[in-house]
Amino acid sequence: MDYFKIKTVDDLSKLHNDAFSTASNSTKTTFKQALKRLEKIYNKPFNQINLHFVEQPKAFMAMLEESNYSDNTKLSTVASILKLLKLIDAPLLTYNEWLTYLKEKTNEKQIDNDENLKSKLKVLVNYKDVKDMVKMKANEFEISDSKSMVDFRNFLIVSLFTLQIPVRVSNYVNMKVVDDEEFVDDNSNYLLLKGDSYKLIFNKYRTSHILGTKRINIINPTIQFLIDKYLTMYNKDSTNFLIQSDKNKRPMNGRQIEEAFQKGIENAIGSKISIDNLRASYMKHIIELDPEFQDKLDIAQIMGFSTTQIMDKHF
Repeated sequence: MDYFKIKTVDDLSKLHNDAFSTASNSTKTTFKQALKRLEKIYNKPFNQINLHFVEQPKAFMAMLEESNYSDNTKLSTVASILKLLKLIDAPLLTYNEWLTYLKEKTNEKQIDNDENLKSKLKVLVNYKDVKDMVKMKANEFEISDSKSMVDFRNFLIVSLFTLQIPVRVSNYVNMKVVDDEEFVDDNSNYLLLKGDSYKLIFNKYRTSHILGTKRINIINPTIQFLIDKYLTMYNKDSTNFLIQSDKNKRPMNGRQIEEAFQKGIENAIGSKISIDNLRASYMKHIIELDPEFQDKLDIAQIMGFSTTQIMDKHF
């Protein structure tokens, strides 16, 4: 093992890349970044650390815990050290000591994640109640022609998150309105209006790299009416973006959409709630419908885009 004590980050990265030649570039980069992180922790070049941390895992763990790195980064660092220990043929006892620590921290993180999920489900609002109140408020927006552009836009945003599955805010950022499939590409999200069909097309969203393009048919007549009225009376000068600022006609970012939602929901139900809180309430609503239904859908699917029609039958 002494042979490797004078090796640099580049030397060991090359050794890693040769040993794991089929690994992705991301995996190779992660390993090299972990070694550079060790240089920062010890405040010296890697070949001057002399693999000091290998035989003193507890001391290193204490230093790592005191750092400002995130929990994920800390776990990634330890995982990379384990790979390094294999590369330099470290003693099995040493390797197992590091492995035990990684398993303990991973389990702790999973417990924390479970507790965070439980706390999110302890929401103060009932999704069904919110939806019913928004339905009642919708009558006012359907009948009145005196609503300001801002008020109508905010309520449309509220309806998109309460009268159908509440997807992530980012799904609506830069969403474009088109009237034919020929204008749809893979680079944006769209609201496709064609005849009597209202369809949301999501190409860009958090898990799109796994699930691909998702389409949701808007079947709620209230949302359909609000969209028609909004585009006809309030958004007719837009450059084809669905949710735009009243000040500069540019598409609103996620923070602006969140703020508009909170103003709109306060006007509709008398209190402010966040979109995340509403989504958590929706999750709880779905989970409580049917234990078998819960078994068939994981959290991503519940908040995702497939099984839409099945969900709509329940609320």
